[in-house]
Amino acid sequence: MRAQLRRLLYSPSFEPFSIKLVNGDRWDIFDPHTVSLEGREVFIAAHDQNWVVFPINKINSVESLIADYQGQVDAHRPPG
Repeated sequence: MRAQLRRLLYSPSFEPFSIKLVNGDRWDIFDPHTVSLEGREVFIAAHDQNWVVFPINKINSVESLIADYQGQVDAHRPPG
């Protein structure tokens, strides 16, 4: 899963995707700069300037959001 996330995040043609966790939580990634892979954990910068942290092994699936992409990047960009 780590290799798959790295490919998605660091691809020169980044496409938004969703991370779904085993507990049902879902995190939509519209900007690769809001995600960091550190060891066995994923850090996601939330819009409220907090971080969400979870172990990579708690990821149930990763799904493309390309169908939802049009017009969504600006809406999900952090303020500032």
